[in-house]
Amino acid sequence: MRRATLLAFALVAAAGCGGGGSQGDRPAGLQVFPASFELVAGEPERFLVGLTTPDNRIVGGGSVDLTFSYLGEDRAGAPEQAGEATASFLPIPGQEDRPSADVPTASAVEQARGVYAAEVTFDRPGFYEVDVSADLGGRPSRGTGAFEVVPEPLVPSPGDPALRTRNHVLGEPGVPEEAIDSRAATGGIPDPELHETAIAEAIRAGRPALVVFATPVYCVSRFCGPVTDMVAELASDYGDRAEFIHVEIWADFQEGTLNEAAADWLLRGGDLQEPWVFLIGADGRIAARWDNVATRGEIEPHLRRLPAGR
Repeated sequence: MRRATLLAFALVAAAGCGGGGSQGDRPAGLQVFPASFELVAGEPERFLVGLTTPDNRIVGGGSVDLTFSYLGEDRAGAPEQAGEATASFLPIPGQEDRPSADVPTASAVEQARGVYAAEVTFDRPGFYEVDVSADLGGRPSRGTGAFEVVPEPLVPSPGDPALRTRNHVLGEPGVPEEAIDSRAATGGIPDPELHETAIAEAIRAGRPALVVFATPVYCVSRFCGPVTDMVAELASDYGDRAEFIHVEIWADFQEGTLNEAAADWLLRGGDLQEPWVFLIGADGRIAARWDNVATRGEIEPHLRRLPAGR
């Protein structure tokens, strides 16, 4: 039995089985899947939401309107209005160059993969509901989804000291390559430069580090491979400014054994969500983090501000 339930935004699977608060029975409804892994009260946060149609097509392109309601700490109170925002489509890495509609459009999964993103701040912890409205194909469409905002971060967050983890690296005695990168099971590790340095070593050396926690082969959401590939591309461009590290989630997927490094950073209450990307500063503290869909456009400005030269 696995040590953790891996939770991720599985858009394709979720669309097939419905979701809480969806409007799937209505012709112009949207199925709404809040996709942020952790939202913390009182902090500016990147709110992510995935959208599908009742016939399981993914909604992408343009922007949608969000209206938030606070449901209380136990969902027992009457809903209270909690703000509004406009969310823009955020394609997963590798799909940024594909033609994208200027307005929300329903497409097959291979044509549009991503989520909608908006910067928001929730003033108190508890349960919330988001009402999403979009002009989809010239027809107004709406749907709702519920999510939780926590009082304090559970996963390492900006300002926290980074865990001095000794993640597995290439050539480590007794460690199979599949435990270093799940892609080794199907043909070798494609980006060995991401598996040469342990997080603890980067911190000890006073080197910034961009760390991606992901299982490219076994990822539920199918976002992990593209996100890991994007970090490898950044490593080729900014390798003189930081260490770039991939931490595989599974020590043994078939046996359900997690890598200790992944568990230390992400396993909370028996659940583990991935992918995550963390930027660790030269001072050993978390400088920024991105959950689920992390993109080059969001991360690269932070790397450009780092001094060049090893």
